[in-house]
Amino acid sequence: MRLPTISTLAIGVVAAVTLPFAALFAVGRVEHWSLNFTTCMPIGFYQRGSKPAHLKDGDMVYLCPPVRESLPVSFAGPASMLKSTPVGDNPAMYEAITGRWLDFAPQGKWACADHLMPFAKVVAATSGQTVEITKAGVVANGHLLPNSRVVTKVDGIPVIHLPIGTLITLPKGYFWDYAPGTFAYTSAYYGPVPVRNILGSLRPALVIPGSQYWYTDKTQTQ
Repeated sequence: MRLPTISTLAIGVVAAVTLPFAALFAVGRVEHWSLNFTTCMPIGFYQRGSKPAHLKDGDMVYLCPPVRESLPVSFAGPASMLKSTPVGDNPAMYEAITGRWLDFAPQGKWACADHLMPFAKVVAATSGQTVEITKAGVVANGHLLPNSRVVTKVDGIPVIHLPIGTLITLPKGYFWDYAPGTFAYTSAYYGPVPVRNILGSLRPALVIPGSQYWYTDKTQTQ
């Protein structure tokens, strides 16, 4: 019997590794899956659905980041960055974009401002509900959200955020987003999000439980 050559073995190994992934992505296209590789939410595939008809606490959604938002809220952070933010821009989002903390989509892939990739978040509060930012974390409707303490520095870099002590009753047409990751970029940094920014609903399809805690960069909280 003739043994397979190294090249034949290599081709076989490559096929064995790549074919399952190719099949997975093929299924994903048919089932409207999106891949999340940030640690805001568990890493893996999420199935996209239609926009919720009646938004409620606990809904999982994907949304366009609020790059330009006129809702009057105060921000804490480096004075130089706050002063340099263009008029009409969200200071926290401006810092994240200029620092390239966020992911960008290929031209035309998404309809989000500045070609940013949509965020995957959980709805923590809706219109008429109250949110407070405390040293212990974000309190939504009287409930402390797990792992929601505001990070003020990452690797020594100051992060713009809503000040500790902020108390907001969400106005009509807005919601508060949340994610359970070690350093999840949420409404605690950029403020309430317009409901019109929601693109659709999400549900986990194939994710790695606990991977939202893999973020290991040095963070500092107040």
